[in-house]
Amino acid sequence: MKKIGWFTTARGPGSYNLFNTMLDAIGCGEIDARLSFVFINRDVKGNQYRMRIIQMAEENDIPVILFPSDTFMPELKEWDIDAWREEYGKGLRQRISGREMDFGVLAGYMLIMDPETCRKYTILNLHPALPDTYKGTWEEIVGQVVDNDDDCYGSTVHLVTPELDRGQAIAYDSFRLDDLRRRYTSRDELVKEIRGEEVKREAHLLMAAIKLMADGDVAVKYGRLVDRSGKRIAGLPCLARDIDARLGDG
Repeated sequence: MKKIGWFTTARGPGSYNLFNTMLDAIGCGEIDARLSFVFINRDVKGNQYRMRIIQMAEENDIPVILFPSDTFMPELKEWDIDAWREEYGKGLRQRISGREMDFGVLAGYMLIMDPETCRKYTILNLHPALPDTYKGTWEEIVGQVVDNDDDCYGSTVHLVTPELDRGQAIAYDSFRLDDLRRRYTSRDELVKEIRGEEVKREAHLLMAAIKLMADGDVAVKYGRLVDRSGKRIAGLPCLARDIDARLGDG
């Protein structure tokens, strides 16, 4: 059984939905794994989603690690962001040391991982963009998708590397935007609706990618994805049809 470390900023409903879906997938046996810990890089600060995730973790005997990044060495952060990121990475690694983790998952984790942590651990990231397209937060990305009149949008699960949002992809989802563009003419409304559609689909994509890793169908060797036989994986699957089917069943 694979041991997974869960990293989240837990700031809103998207992070909560991903965590809840993961617990359900483990509970029903869909994913043969367990969560070794939940790492949250913020204080609770009355955030209802953060409080609920912590409560759910405790109810399932999953240790919670709080290490606020927003109050960590603020002077260094302002002066040298790269040096700050390295120092925060040291603190992160100290706090998760001793915890079993075959691989980690960034699920709504709003912080760039430092290079040493990327090298030391296998970590998956759910990125709200199609492969090899946009970088940044979902707000920035969906805005660009709208402004550039893109035909499709989706999300990708990829390996975390020192190069931001450019690690090798494990799987991705894509859906067309024609209908949403016809229905919503306001830019703000369109951004909101596109993001809403992506949020409905992203948990299914992430669970599928985690299952591939947990079952051993996909592994990481020398920083590259390999299949069960150890051969490098060249292409990556688009899981849109599977996700469409799951949403249809729901």
